[in-house]
Amino acid sequence: MRTKDFEKAIDALNLGIIIDEVKLRHSDVRQVTAHQGSKGIVWDENGHAFTTSLKKDIYIAPNEDGVWERVKGYPLNRNKLYDLKFE
Repeated sequence: MRTKDFEKAIDALNLGIIIDEVKLRHSDVRQVTAHQGSKGIVWDENGHAFTTSLKKDIYIAPNEDGVWERVKGYPLNRNKLYDLKFE
């Protein structure tokens, strides 16, 4: 899909969503990151939606050297409510 297809499908949701970033693979969209208030939304290349709170959580994960350390992150949850429908 092209950027304009994603923009049109996001606008069609009529939810006041603001697009923050569009990542491309060649000329096709690979991922779109947006937000609605304090909720973050990420769409994959098929328009499947994942949401997160903009509040960071702390996790323990291995670094490049294999040493476990604390990291901050935003967990994503599948959310079909925001799935995009392309025409």
